[in-house]
Amino acid sequence: METMERDAAYIASQCKFLRKKFGLTQENLAEIAGLTTRTIQEVENGRHVPDMQTLLSISRGVGFDVAMFSKPTPERERRQQEEIDGALRQTILVPTSPIRTANDFFSRNREWHAIMIDSAAVAAKDALELTVTILEWMDDLDGVWGISTPMQRLGYATSIADLCLELEGLGYLTHFGHFRQQHMRDRGTILGVALLAFLPKAGHDGDRYSLVTLDDPWEVPVKDRPKV
Repeated sequence: METMERDAAYIASQCKFLRKKFGLTQENLAEIAGLTTRTIQEVENGRHVPDMQTLLSISRGVGFDVAMFSKPTPERERRQQEEIDGALRQTILVPTSPIRTANDFFSRNREWHAIMIDSAAVAAKDALELTVTILEWMDDLDGVWGISTPMQRLGYATSIADLCLELEGLGYLTHFGHFRQQHMRDRGTILGVALLAFLPKAGHDGDRYSLVTLDDPWEVPVKDRPKV
């Protein structure tokens, strides 16, 4: 793919199109691509041809082949549009923020039917053991949160926040968020999903977004998809 023809104006228009199609800001795209916002701005101004590594980072971030930035034939353009439409149905941008206090969990938790975990960044044994303990707490809350009293919920939230602070002391943050997914064939089945991402504190200290790709037979409910 190193020999692909690169046209600065076309690349700029594709980058803007993909970003807006997924409902991303320049900052969001920079984060998921591992680039700076300034780099995304330079790509989208169309005055210079981006290097190949930049294009690879962007394409991997949104889950497409880097060929997306090469001017297509009419037939390829039709297939590209089909690929983008398909990805849009199964990709959602999930806002998350760290759990540091009991209220961070107490005020944001709600009933969920499934939980998605991202602990790939945790390598140290002691930190990994803490993530497992946090996940065990989440499993214990499955179906219990909704029938608990406010005081019981506060107790659960306090215990989880204490574990998250202990994990932060080891250099990792517990990011927490929610999203919904809809069954492709049974449109009446919409499930709430909790997202827990354990991330290095460096570079992830604050609100962030996670780009989540849903597996078949699930897709993003129409009302939750970005409007372009």
